Amino acid sequence: MTIFHHISRWTAPPILALGLLCQPALADTQTEGELVKQIREAYSEGAYDKFTRLSSQLPQKSIFRPYVDIWQFRFFQKGMEKQYPDQEIVWRKTEVIPLLNSYENSWPAESLRRDWLEQLARTAQWEEFAEQRKLLRYRPDQGVECADLMYAAEQGQLVRYKLNAVIGFEKRLPKTCRVLLKNLYKVGGVSAQDLDKHVLHMVASNQLSNAIKFVDEFDDTAWGKAISSAALKKAIFNPETYLKSPAADASTDLYLASALTRRAVDDFETVARQIEQTYAGKLSPASEQWLWAHVGYRAGLVWNRDALSYFRRSNPDVMSAEQQEWKVRSALLLEDWPAVLQASNELSPPLKEDKAWVYWRGRALAANGKHAEARQEWIKASSPFSFYGKLAHEELGDTVTAPRRPELLTAAELDAAKKNPGLIRSLALYDAGLRTEGFWEFNLQVAQMNDRQLLAAATWAERNQLYDRAIAAADRTEIEHDLGLRYLTPFRDNMRAKTREVGVDESWVYGLIRQESRFVTIARSGVGASGLMQVMPATAKYVARKIGLSSFKPADITEIETNLTLGTSYLKMVFEQHDQSPVLASAGYNAGPSRPSLWKRRLGDRQIEGAIFAELIPFDETRGYVKNVMSNTVAYSLLLNNASTPLKQRLGIIYGSK
Repeated sequence: MTIFHHISRWTAPPILALGLLCQPALADTQTEGELVKQIREAYSEGAYDKFTRLSSQLPQKSIFRPYVDIWQFRFFQKGMEKQYPDQEIVWRKTEVIPLLNSYENSWPAESLRRDWLEQLARTAQWEEFAEQRKLLRYRPDQGVECADLMYAAEQGQLVRYKLNAVIGFEKRLPKTCRVLLKNLYKVGGVSAQDLDKHVLHMVASNQLSNAIKFVDEFDDTAWGKAISSAALKKAIFNPETYLKSPAADASTDLYLASALTRRAVDDFETVARQIEQTYAGKLSPASEQWLWAHVGYRAGLVWNRDALSYFRRSNPDVMSAEQQEWKVRSALLLEDWPAVLQASNELSPPLKEDKAWVYWRGRALAANGKHAEARQEWIKASSPFSFYGKLAHEELGDTVTAPRRPELLTAAELDAAKKNPGLIRSLALYDAGLRTEGFWEFNLQVAQMNDRQLLAAATWAERNQLYDRAIAAADRTEIEHDLGLRYLTPFRDNMRAKTREVGVDESWVYGLIRQESRFVTIARSGVGASGLMQVMPATAKYVARKIGLSSFKPADITEIETNLTLGTSYLKMVFEQHDQSPVLASAGYNAGPSRPSLWKRRLGDRQIEGAIFAELIPFDETRGYVKNVMSNTVAYSLLLNNASTPLKQRLGIIYGSK
């Protein structure tokens, strides 16, 4: 059942309305920023009375009013959702449109429209959906992407590879995506094998409870009725016990495949033998092929040389995007260029055009003597800014140089950025300590700008010390590029002195900081790393002791000079520990100094080029980190020293160890 409820945002219940009239005016000593932070905390806590009391003190014309009014609207919605947890709540147009019109082009309005679009899609209100979808200003999130797929299916234009991305998702899907799959299953647009595959992807990524929840949500379908949640729980929570039990021989395909999926995480070689021998003929072709892809993926993560042979027993059509990419990487591990070419050609359409795989496809073509075709691939990938763009540029025989500086910004262009309401609101949010809201508010504004406006916004952000947002805006330009804005150099005096004192490349350190914190001095990671160079507390103590920094106190870790001292000293230690390779040292700085040693042992007596090593790093975060740091280093070298050492030369050769 769907509830089209009516809750007016304009009038509070009588007692609350009376309370608003009795509230004192905003105290002179309390800034709006401090107040809105308290309001945000009350909203997060679900403390409505506190929220209402504090909100009444905020001036009606406050720059924060879009946030507070839309938070208030959402308070009512949360109450309805709790009251009717099993029913679809849909906001009425008369409730939502006034908010969207009043606060158009603010992040809370954009977020509200996103959520409304999903509701409209789930209840098949396609005329309103189409109208509102045109008004979305920022790129859609996964929920809206699934709403788009629902609309495309309604129009008879659903593209299968886009649906495959939903099926291959490894975590809990947003509600709209789950409704999409159920609706398509009921009309034959999604098969039972597709749903099995989604469950297997979740099991493979240890999303065990979410896998059970997904099955339970389909209990009104033929697929869901055929699956016992209790049996699936036994298979995925205790796979070894399950595989030894009589049920393993008589169970449905999904239970057995799920148990083997879980087992392969710890022992892919045993599972490979079991697929071939113990369970031969007991798995459906689709499940068997998926398991071979999963075994190949697990083998690829540890650089096992059999990974490619496992992948070859599968089919690209059953693979997730991640599995497809690791098939290419497994071919790169062997430097099997015909296999690299084949695997890169088998990628799904969006992946196939990723600069990484375009570059490696070019390398594979060149290795096979097809130089003209290779050049065409490198031309497509070439760019002066990205990791693979630079490598492709170098393969074409060009030296990466600084782009031509754009014309100076006019006073009018700078003034427009200075007076942009969204940018002003973003700065106010940052000043209030609401960094998440400020981040999205800024991003919404720059997503709608042309190159000149982006450069002006980046300049404005830099002047207000929003260095991370300045870089984000400058990174978006398509034709006019300002290298100095894309690669900011704040704290230059401190940096020059410290890198010379410690003996590390200033360009490299800047490249690393740009990736670590983007020059946010108060940045703190989820694992506790702090400051410009994101130094962990335990690392800080260790380094301080090693370099004789006896005055160090944990509270000093975010202080610029101290953070640079500790960070550059630690980077130098890791650099010396790992063959003076900036690739290995960058990887060690991010993933821990023992990781590169492990990866070198996996290479054994082999040696591979640095670009292949970087692509083979098994952690997504560290892989992207190393690429970005090394690419940044080339840009900073151009900016600071007017020197252009090729990226491929900087990456060097990585030697294995026994």
